[in-house]
Formats: sequence, structure tokens, C-alpha cells
Amino acid sequence: MDQIDEWVSAEFQNLAEVLFDYDECLRLEMVPVAERANLIDKSKIFRVVDIKRNKIVLYADILTRPQEILARVWSMDQAYNKVVDNIDRQNEAAQALMMKKHMDEMEERKELALFIAKNQKSRWRHDGRIRDEHFRDLGPIRKVIE
Repeated sequence: MDQIDEWVSAEFQNLAEVLFDYDECLRLEMVPVAERANLIDKSKIFRVVDIKRNKIVLYADILTRPQEILARVWSMDQAYNKVVDNIDRQNEAAQALMMKKHMDEMEERKELALFIAKNQKSRWRHDGRIRDEHFRDLGPIRKVIE
């Protein structure tokens, strides 16, 4: 999702990464404001682009769930279309997105564990809170005197 001029939720960022993992030629982009004026349905703010063929695969609006977009992409792929029907595609798309989110959360936990293991101070900061060497929450940063 290059050249973003608006805020994008984590779900759509996750979708962009899953699309790239599925096919390195697919990109989730936001439709530029200048191009939105030319669209019939102005609510379509996302598009999936095949950069190898320089072709827009589909448009989607902000209310379309990421798993629906991924399922639509999968349903257009003829090799994948032979294997599963639409309902299974929706479920697998939702599962793929949840798995990516879970993997990201596990990576964050791993980084926190490494930080805690290497920490040699009696107090340390995490997520705007102060903790002591026994992992007790001492409160927000602005209330605790270090």
C-alpha cells in the first residue's frame, strides 16, 4: 500500500500483506482522490491491482470486510476456483487474515519477552505504563516518579 494519503485500518494493512503473500503481483491500493471522481460508485476507495499485467482486478468500499475482498480475489483465480466453493472461500479468507494477525501478535510478545529478559533496570516502561522488576504495574508514566 504505497503512497497512502488517508488513514488505513490494521485490518486492511493485514489484507494487503496477505494478498502479497498469495500473489506477489497483487497490491491493495487506495484509489487516488482524483481518480475517484471518475468512478460511477464514488464509495469505492480500495482497489486490488495486478502489477504484472498493469490491470485493476477489483474495487471495494470501506464497508467491505477484508475477508470478502480476499474471497473475491480467490474466486477470480481459475486455479483456485476449481477447488472450493464460495462459502469455503469466505471461511478460508477469514482464517488466513486471523492467522496473519495472530502471527503479528506472537511476534510482538516475542519482542517484549526479549526486552524483559535483557532489561537490567529495576523499573521499565511498556505501553505507557511503568513496571517494576516483579512485573507489577506501577501506573501510567506521568503518575510514577522515576
